[in-house]
Amino acid sequence: MRSLLLSREGDAYAWFAALLVFVFIPLASLSIDVTRLMYVRGHLQTANDAACQSAADALDVPLFISTSEKRIEPGLAHRQAAREFKATLNDDSKVHYTVEGLAIDFPSPTFAHCVATATVEHIIPMTPLMRLTIETTSEMRALTIR
Repeated sequence: MRSLLLSREGDAYAWFAALLVFVFIPLASLSIDVTRLMYVRGHLQTANDAACQSAADALDVPLFISTSEKRIEPGLAHRQAAREFKATLNDDSKVHYTVEGLAIDFPSPTFAHCVATATVEHIIPMTPLMRLTIETTSEMRALTIR
């Protein structure tokens, strides 16, 4: 029994186990989190682009008919953008991220500026939350035919 306790033949296994637990498993989990973050970023960018263009295309038709002036109608723009944003992001429960919101403002009568934010849940406990913020600016594409 004493020779078994004094033997150093199994030391490599203990070091390998410690290295596996404290280095390799957290790195593997982090690579999964980063991959999910990039996936969510791509989807959030697509949804924000679609919503912002939809908002920019919300022409105030009565004003356009009476004066030929192109202007975004804010109420219609918000409704169209929200509908487009929600329709584009339909996999949030599968990938485990939370969409915090879509904010729209109009820096000029024919431009819409949209900001979308989301938080991605992490696998490794005690790591900071991964939060994404995506910004898009779109211009109205209405053509006047004479």
